[in-house]
Amino acid sequence: MDLAFEWDERKANANLKKHLVSFLTAAAVFENEMLERIDDREDYGEVRWIALGRIDEEVYRVVYTWRGEDVIRMISAQKASRDEREVYHRATFGNAD
Repeated sequence: MDLAFEWDERKANANLKKHLVSFLTAAAVFENEMLERIDDREDYGEVRWIALGRIDEEVYRVVYTWRGEDVIRMISAQKASRDEREVYHRATFGNAD
């Protein structure tokens, strides 16, 4: 399935300024092995997902929601925290390197 990506430009600019990660760059997370879970930290009025995935040698956290069957709407993106990196490495490689 070919995925398409969309985002609010103001949100994308704010994310880039705050986290130094563009949504265009973050879309590459979906090209590799990921860990995903539903973002249930609060009621957003829509189902949101948190993905942990690699871009080159770095692990990122991307929050997104689906629009239809093949459109991902980016909500936020940043480098993963140390704890998130450890979770990702354990799940994908069996260790926390």
